[in-house]
Amino acid sequence: MLWRGTALTELVTLFEYESMTISDGYELKCLEQLARTTGIEMLKPVVRKGQLQFQARQYVGVLRLGRRTIQILPKMHRSHDRERSQQEAARNLLFMLDYAGYLGIREVNLAALQRSQNWFEVLIYLFASHLKQEWQKAAHHSYQPVDAVLPVLKGKWQIATQLKRPEQKHLFTVTYDEFTVDNPLNRIFRYVVERLGQLTRDSGNRQVLAELRYWMDEVTLLPVVTADMAKQIQLSRLNKQYEPLLNLARLFLERLGLQLSASDVTTFSFVFDMNQLFERFIVGFIQRHRNEILPLSLSHCELLPQGQRVMKYLANREGQQVFRLKPDLVFQNSEKFPVVIDVKYKHLNEAERKLGVAESDFYQMYAYANRYACPRVVMLYPQTVELSAPQRVRFNLEGTSQEIWATTVNLLQDLSEPDAKQALKAELREILEGDYE
Repeated sequence: MLWRGTALTELVTLFEYESMTISDGYELKCLEQLARTTGIEMLKPVVRKGQLQFQARQYVGVLRLGRRTIQILPKMHRSHDRERSQQEAARNLLFMLDYAGYLGIREVNLAALQRSQNWFEVLIYLFASHLKQEWQKAAHHSYQPVDAVLPVLKGKWQIATQLKRPEQKHLFTVTYDEFTVDNPLNRIFRYVVERLGQLTRDSGNRQVLAELRYWMDEVTLLPVVTADMAKQIQLSRLNKQYEPLLNLARLFLERLGLQLSASDVTTFSFVFDMNQLFERFIVGFIQRHRNEILPLSLSHCELLPQGQRVMKYLANREGQQVFRLKPDLVFQNSEKFPVVIDVKYKHLNEAERKLGVAESDFYQMYAYANRYACPRVVMLYPQTVELSAPQRVRFNLEGTSQEIWATTVNLLQDLSEPDAKQALKAELREILEGDYE
């Protein structure tokens, strides 16, 4: 079994915008501390039927408030079968993180997640178990410069330095290269292992992390490691196998930040803004599977996230361009832009004449159509359980032949299953073909 339970903490699962009661004074202090540390109000106080409750927002992930862990999952998975929805949403959240570029792992790893709902512990498991496998094969060694004072000459003799120390004239001040495990990459891993060992509440994870701490005893434990330090690590073809682990280490460092070095490990958060995650997932999924998703008419297009290299602006002031447009995904074929996609993590309402599309969003799409001279702009929304069917609604722009489409994509399935992933590819292909009638 992957998971061995523990009674150290209670796990509470919410979907986005669901509410819960927090009456414990210590938990309230923990929540306030997280808001100050992260600058994010992850649970918003609301009054329901005269009772103070705390409502989840668009942030998904994990909060730990003392002995209670709160897991917040995407709202699109909420249905009558709550247990099944929770399991599916937890697995799909990891799947989305992978395609959004946060993890660097592949579906074969995600298939092992069938037995758990606590996706934060799954992330720890993936990091710890993969690092253990690589360390057992062969710990990463590299040549590192060592400054030393030795009775024999070794490496480069630092004569200028030695002349400043006449009392050591019988010794040599030298710099030499040592092939060692105590290198920058392993110091990143050692730091993350140490901190995750404090945060995990899963006995299996705790055991693997303890083994790693013992094996990595020769690696210097730095007092602080930041995500920027991890980003500076350059991998070569000789250690490319560590890239997924380095991605995970960066993820922990970025999302936990200062909390990783805090002494109080009973309070922390590890959350993602679903608006950004949904956007990055869709763009990443299309890019990775473009050969299966793009119809023939778009197969030669270059895919440009955020309009890279084809930046457009709405105006200029005193010769300086202002109000840059940032569509989520631009399709470029030669000098033309046949399709622009913008991803919206919002609810549609099929009963409304405008389908619930916000006017500000529509004006934004109009600007894309105009500045990119694009015949078709697609707004892509998540399919939700409230909608009776997938939405494929066309808005014809007055006085032009251009179209703005409001469409939904179905993530209400276990995306770690091959059939579900194939269905998602087929749906995105249909949306890009544009032949809905």
